[in-house]
Amino acid sequence: MLTTASRSKALQNATVADADSALALDLTVVESPAALDDHLKAATSTVVVRPDISAETGSALYHRPGAPLGEEVTAHLWNRAGDRVVAHPFVPGTPHFANGVVHHGRLVLTDCWRCFTLEEGPRTLLTSVINLSPANPLLTRLTTGLEPLVKAAGMDDGPVHFELVVGKDTLKVVKWAARPGGSPLPELCSLLGVPGQAGALTTGRPVALADAGDIGFVSDYSFIVRTHGRLVEITGLSDLLGRPSYVAPERIPEPGVRLTPSVNEDPVMTLWLRHEDEATLLADIDHYQQRNREGVFVLSDGALPSRVPDH
Repeated sequence: MLTTASRSKALQNATVADADSALALDLTVVESPAALDDHLKAATSTVVVRPDISAETGSALYHRPGAPLGEEVTAHLWNRAGDRVVAHPFVPGTPHFANGVVHHGRLVLTDCWRCFTLEEGPRTLLTSVINLSPANPLLTRLTTGLEPLVKAAGMDDGPVHFELVVGKDTLKVVKWAARPGGSPLPELCSLLGVPGQAGALTTGRPVALADAGDIGFVSDYSFIVRTHGRLVEITGLSDLLGRPSYVAPERIPEPGVRLTPSVNEDPVMTLWLRHEDEATLLADIDHYQQRNREGVFVLSDGALPSRVPDH
């Protein structure tokens, strides 16, 4: 049996395939820069490349048609990856996080999150998550689809975290581990007023998200920095803080601090959002996404970042 504690994405994917081949990525293990170069040259569509073992949440690189990975990016990948990387064809769909607890061999999903991203060169950076409603039919689909995985892994009790891509008729497990979900998911559960995974682990009594009732919606939103420089101002900050769902800042940089380009999940400005109406919160996320594309940080030794394509 493959250990659920393994950080290897290749071993994680093998366990997924043992449970249900439809859940698994078409993963290739690549053990040298030359082999990766050959693999990417043969690709006819977007390929996602990651270190096989990495502590970074945002470690994926996207080798897109007409926009191959450059030498500097590839060298940085191998410096982080060490001895091998994994590659798979891009899977269309919407990224999601799902947290749960295996309780007496059964999977109980405690909190689930839809993700929002922006394409930045060879990377897709996470900007926001929003919780799924307890009434969302996707919860049943996720629980039913992921239950075979925890059984194949031999899990009886304990936390489990999934990173998924959800399509109209497909469900793919990108990464998973027998551990609690990381920040900001526990903090967002607290803002939402639900126990979530952390509460289940504390009390030993997991509450399924599907049984949580009418809880409303929460989100975080993080803004991207594209150039090096010292912060002069944040354009339209009052507008950003004046949206209907804005609750409080997690972090807002002060003028004068030096900012570096966002590469992984290392935000420099993050806002907390909450609203009873999902459409209102989604409209605010859409507004922030547009402002983020345009650039909000004015730097002393760098111009306002140019507008990036709306994907």
